[in-house]
Amino acid sequence: QLYNNITYTKMLFRLSAIAVALITPVVQAATSDYYDYDHPELWKNMPNSACDGQKNSPVNVVDIDCTSYEDYIMDNGDCTFADMNAVVTKNGVNMLYKDDSSCTKPSFYIPGIEDKYTGYNIHIHLSSEHTIDGGFFAAEMHMVHLRADGKRASVVGTMIEPDRVADNGVFESFLDSWISARNSVECGSCSYDDKVNRGYDSDDMHPYKMLETSSFYHYDGGLTTPGCDEIVWWNLAVKPMSISVKQFSILSDIILNTKIEKDGECKKITVASKSGSTSRPTQPLNGRIIQKICPTNYGTGGDTERVGGNASDKGVMDKTGDDSAAVSATVGIGAVTFAAAMAMGQMM
Repeated sequence: QLYNNITYTKMLFRLSAIAVALITPVVQAATSDYYDYDHPELWKNMPNSACDGQKNSPVNVVDIDCTSYEDYIMDNGDCTFADMNAVVTKNGVNMLYKDDSSCTKPSFYIPGIEDKYTGYNIHIHLSSEHTIDGGFFAAEMHMVHLRADGKRASVVGTMIEPDRVADNGVFESFLDSWISARNSVECGSCSYDDKVNRGYDSDDMHPYKMLETSSFYHYDGGLTTPGCDEIVWWNLAVKPMSISVKQFSILSDIILNTKIEKDGECKKITVASKSGSTSRPTQPLNGRIIQKICPTNYGTGGDTERVGGNASDKGVMDKTGDDSAAVSATVGIGAVTFAAAMAMGQMM
């Protein structure tokens, strides 16, 4: 019996040692500049992290009747794709405004908030981060905006569903840019057709035209990547953006399978989870209120128009972009602090 107890104890010790060996690298990884989507519960251990705060994002949104009838003021600006850098990052795809661009960036005002928020980047997460009535969507696009002092952000977000028979023409121009970005850095033999502008107006860099509603869920939250800074006004479109199955397939492949040369090897850049998600799980509301802001012409057919797509939509200004052909493509590896995230264009 004593021999059996000693043997059993030794076996437990060995199993514990193995468990520590397996877990330790993960903890170390989550406390450095590296993070992944298989262990988001460890993000709170990272330096300067607010990932265990009281106003974290994303959250589950419970659909309700309109809480107010007010208009978002949105101006598409006059930037073209030549004013942008298309980027493939470790947690998705991104469109960044060039520092030397002189174009007028997209901007908007939130009802009841005086500050103007100006476009900073546009990026996509695979599988939606926010849920609506507990339901997930295929992906989620974030149009990140900053206040003039850079200390507060606001996101116009839209869920993405691959349920459209034909390609989404506005989205296709963004997708073409990300294809070019991938091809400019891809190592190995994999690449897509590098042709830009497949019959669509690739000069038309008007992000609000991708929105298919003028109604938004609005709440106070934070970044959805480390360090989860709680500085974000969220504005989530009530109706998802529709793209084709082919477009979603290409988008997913870019995010999950882009490879770059690293340490002498051709490696995938993504930090997606094993299931292919680049989205953080939903966080507790902790008493926060989510508003549903509907336009003043709600119920009269106005909310069936895409925001920015019809100059007659109340509260929406639409400017056309200048002609351009060039698309710049770079790669960003990302960072974890708010300041570093801004510098790399990987906010949210």
